[in-house]
Amino acid sequence: MDSSEKLPLFLLILCLSLLNNLLIPFAIYFRQFGRKGYRGQGGCNAGGVIMDGVLAGLINLLALNLLFEIGPRLLFRDLALAFLVGFLSMVSAHVFMSLRRWEVWIMPRPGRWNKGGYWHMVSMTLQMGFLFYPALLLFQDPFLLERGMVQLSLFLIFLLAGLFLLCLRRGKRDWRVGRFCLSGQAW
Repeated sequence: MDSSEKLPLFLLILCLSLLNNLLIPFAIYFRQFGRKGYRGQGGCNAGGVIMDGVLAGLINLLALNLLFEIGPRLLFRDLALAFLVGFLSMVSAHVFMSLRRWEVWIMPRPGRWNKGGYWHMVSMTLQMGFLFYPALLLFQDPFLLERGMVQLSLFLIFLLAGLFLLCLRRGKRDWRVGRFCLSGQAW
């Protein structure tokens, strides 16, 4: 599949990722937020939008490109293992958030998730399984790493994952780039 054939599929995947990572959780959150007596987090923050909306979508596109470059045969045992690891990574991330006593829009009180949080658990499991599948294939056949586009895709995935982890830092200072400010405070 050449670049011109990939573009419509990439745009579709990006739109589906935005729908999954932003619109559905926000719709769940704002619907619940509008209820009388709801005492949840006051809103989402810029870090969450950048992480879930932008970086996760781009990482998904790069993982899809990596799968196109590898051209694997889909085997049930490999898919099952990838999704099991995805599930375990989701559990560890949510336990980490709970232990750190974060109060975010998917978890208004530590250890208490709202409907958006439960959607996040399902979504994160599926996305992490999708990301671990090419990693599993590369682990099984390290000679795939000799391909230039595989190396480039992996480099970009690690770069975006590093930015994702940087956004997770919940320090007291805001990050500024010109007039744009990335803050951990709710909107």
